Amino acid sequence: MQLSFLKQLAIFLILMGTLSACYPSSNSTEKTAAIERTDTCATNPAHSYKVFIPQHVKSDHDLPLLVAIDPHGSGQTAVDHLKEAASNYPAVLVASNLIKNNDGQYMQELDELIATARKRYPVGNRIYLAGFSGGARMVLGYAATHAVNGVIASGAFARSDELSAIKCPVMGLIGMDDFNFMETVQFLLNPSSQPSNAHIELTQASHAWPPKNRLTNAFGWFQLSNQADDRFSEKQVKQFVTAQKARIDSLIDGGDLLQAACISRNMASEETFERPGSFHSITNDIIKKAAYKQQLAQLTESLRFEMKMRQQYGKALLEKPRDWWKKELAALHEKMNSEPNEMMRMAYQRISGFIGIVCYSYAGQFAARKDTSHLRQILMVYRLAEPDNPDLKHYREVLAQLKSQQ
Repeated sequence: MQLSFLKQLAIFLILMGTLSACYPSSNSTEKTAAIERTDTCATNPAHSYKVFIPQHVKSDHDLPLLVAIDPHGSGQTAVDHLKEAASNYPAVLVASNLIKNNDGQYMQELDELIATARKRYPVGNRIYLAGFSGGARMVLGYAATHAVNGVIASGAFARSDELSAIKCPVMGLIGMDDFNFMETVQFLLNPSSQPSNAHIELTQASHAWPPKNRLTNAFGWFQLSNQADDRFSEKQVKQFVTAQKARIDSLIDGGDLLQAACISRNMASEETFERPGSFHSITNDIIKKAAYKQQLAQLTESLRFEMKMRQQYGKALLEKPRDWWKKELAALHEKMNSEPNEMMRMAYQRISGFIGIVCYSYAGQFAARKDTSHLRQILMVYRLAEPDNPDLKHYREVLAQLKSQQ
């Protein structure tokens, strides 16, 4: 009888072990399905946003929150660019459909978006912000007065004093052919003037959202350098370090020493990466190269030329007729493609972008003043410079409306 009972007990325990193996324990690695949808803020139904939650461990209720702003209020555009980053380094990604350029309420709207995300999704206390162009300016402005863990600013940056006022790391991604490159170049020419929390990556995105892999790299830099985050293993950190070294080597081989130095400085600034990577030594080796110094000299010369041309074109905006502008812009666009010196070619591209953004700015001012004469002049230049710009269409409609009212 006793033996029979022991056999039954053994069978029972085996069965229980088998059954328990079929169900996740409290330490389960079972994963949720990814979610992507449109939702609205709890306190403001007019504020809709896109949300993307990557596949993640079901028991993980402490994901970072990544909040993104597109300058045209397209949450879908922001999610499309940052989804890879939020997947590779798991985070809840929310992107506003309401906040856009010239939004005077963006601080309050970011507050309500973040508050809603914290209540609805499995997020902890870490908040990262990302934005492009006007969206970058807004997330930088928000970070200056709110506690956040990091900012990715693409296509726009800030002054040294403004960056120093932000109490978290800031990563600026900027194209060397972007008209806003002027806001960043001072830190390339004089790295000692760069605030300790500011970091720069150069892209070839012109004035557009950077490629997805560049945004993923930037977000990985934030996530993996956070020593308080134990979700990432030492192996993952080493893999990231190896990948960044490979990027640097590839850039050096291709002759892009300015970008290689930027990446190396960024990596050296965090002990998490510097310890296994020795990036200080790599940076010193790069900046000692004659080719690096030559590129800085060429960049300086191109900037002098650019400033001169900006002044000339800025003065001509309200003075020169259509035929003059048609000839000038045709020559400028030809130089953007044919100039053999890369630094000068990018300077021509920045000048072209400068004309477009000044036209946009003046158009807004003249429309607000109902100054149809100057608005007509600016839109003439705008149409020659950027005929496919959607803002041009908007202001042409404004001009027609103002003229009908006179």
